[in-house]
Amino acid sequence: MIQTFNEEQKKAAAWFQGPCLVLGTPGSGKTTVMIHRIRTLITEYQIPPEKILVITFTRAAAESMQRRFCLLMEKETKLWNSDRVRFGTFHSVFFWIVKTAYHYDSESILTEDERRRMIRNGIIALGMQYENYDDITASVLKQMERINCDMISPEDYYSTDMPEQKFRQLYHYYQEEKRKNGKIDFDDMMNLCYRLLTERPDILSMIQKLYPYIMVDEFQDTNRIQYEILKLLVHPLDNLFVVGDDDQSIYGFRGARPEIMLGFGKEFKQAEIIQLRINYRCPSNITKRSARLISRNKKRYPKELDSASVRTGECVIEFPEDIEAENKQILTRIRRAYQEGTPYHDIAVLYRTNMNPRRLLFKLREYNIPFSVNDSIPDIFQHFTVKTVLDYILFASGDNTRERFLNIMNKPVRYISRNMLTEERVKMEDLIRRAYGKDYLRENIQIMRNQLKRIAGLSPFAAITYIRKGVGYDEYLKKYAGERNMDVSELFDILDEFQFMAKESENYRDFFVSLENYREMLSEQAKDRKNGGRKKDAVRLMTMHSAKGLEFHDVHIIECVEGIIPHKKQKSEAELEEERRMFYVAMTRSRENLYLYAPKQTGGRTAEPSRFLYEQMTIKK
Repeated sequence: MIQTFNEEQKKAAAWFQGPCLVLGTPGSGKTTVMIHRIRTLITEYQIPPEKILVITFTRAAAESMQRRFCLLMEKETKLWNSDRVRFGTFHSVFFWIVKTAYHYDSESILTEDERRRMIRNGIIALGMQYENYDDITASVLKQMERINCDMISPEDYYSTDMPEQKFRQLYHYYQEEKRKNGKIDFDDMMNLCYRLLTERPDILSMIQKLYPYIMVDEFQDTNRIQYEILKLLVHPLDNLFVVGDDDQSIYGFRGARPEIMLGFGKEFKQAEIIQLRINYRCPSNITKRSARLISRNKKRYPKELDSASVRTGECVIEFPEDIEAENKQILTRIRRAYQEGTPYHDIAVLYRTNMNPRRLLFKLREYNIPFSVNDSIPDIFQHFTVKTVLDYILFASGDNTRERFLNIMNKPVRYISRNMLTEERVKMEDLIRRAYGKDYLRENIQIMRNQLKRIAGLSPFAAITYIRKGVGYDEYLKKYAGERNMDVSELFDILDEFQFMAKESENYRDFFVSLENYREMLSEQAKDRKNGGRKKDAVRLMTMHSAKGLEFHDVHIIECVEGIIPHKKQKSEAELEEERRMFYVAMTRSRENLYLYAPKQTGGRTAEPSRFLYEQMTIKK
């Protein structure tokens, strides 16, 4: 056994048989313990390597763990065969079982584009109309994944995007399309695997004998159907060794259920629970603050978290006036850290959603600080709400194409018919003449003509305000969202952000130049990701979700205000606990310095500091 291991790590790495849950806190050496436990099984307990199955959640994690294990074993014997222990993801293991029984191959799996196309076709076939089919399609697919992960009937599920009956019809349409085309998706791999193992005891027995020792990493991310399959595979020996941290369960939207981990001891009565309490990554100040924060959660294993570091670390909470002031503070600190020897790639800026860092990107570029965006930043100017406002401005500015007019003519409803548009260029006076004899329509077009004239003479910020309030676009969106069971506040948030971005432009010319610069920047980042990733030395920008498992010298967490952190959509106690876990994960990415920013204003409105800032402090709010 490695002498540098603490007693908890030694106990976990030496575990032989029976169920065992290792609770690994951030920076506690969870992966190292797993690797050494595999070694122990092989070298000390003489378990054949091919009898061991190690399951992770991503291919990258599986490959990384296999690589580290092989390096360890090569020190023991130069003849080590790296393929003997099986490392894989849940999906790869399930697909191996399914394809063996049902003769599927890689061509049987639906691509992401095929899945989206099927859902979109189903939406249209059911007579539903949406302004943005990409967004609604992505949302529907996520909801279907949740149904399958939770093993619930679509008849018992209530959609967040459309009437329940329509969603259920769409769900069955999608299942039928897959059947007709002889295709399956990742959810089907789980469902088919579970059905096969419950209906065919001979196949289940064969796999149980093949892999009597099963290990699972990041166990807190397990969903219900994965856990049910696991229980089948490990029975009756129950040699299940799982490692994870219930305080880092942040993938509820993918079906992860922390209560599975919390109930491990009840499911496996003889289970040993080993806690890795010592954090080898974070300095003591950050460890204490993060422990104080996460202790507010009720549904968790009680833990005493400690830091092995002699450093106290710096944890600073700032209350800048607004987003611009926040960005200025971040830039100043990044430049200073770099000058003092911290490489750019060891500095991270974390945020709740990929909508948050837009203005910071401009500033980083302006100050020539190299940066790499881990997650795709949506082009706000491509969102249907923003495109409509832009089309109003462009049409008012002289771009009177038929396509442009079609997007604005009935937003709000004016009862203008497409048949009235007989030419590629739309002239308002011609439309007024064609509306002869229909006084209501004629008046609507005259009002629209006057509104367009007014828009032409306003600043970008004022024009957006007028289109939303004066023309009535906000009211149109309220009705649009209500008819589709959508949350209109999400649409308003996008328009608010767009409007605030327009505030710096005095005229339309400057506004559209900044728009093109923004799109150019997003294009550069997309190319960077496509070409293999990140720049070698660049500040890392990513969501809190994406930061899990990573660590940096300096961590900046932006927009720590109510409504963003925790997110306003997360209202139940369970959802708030997951938001707190997410913030805990973000805080514990820091090896040295942690900076938390709570602007007094966001989007032109007064903001309240996140409750999570006060929960980690000794002072009360």
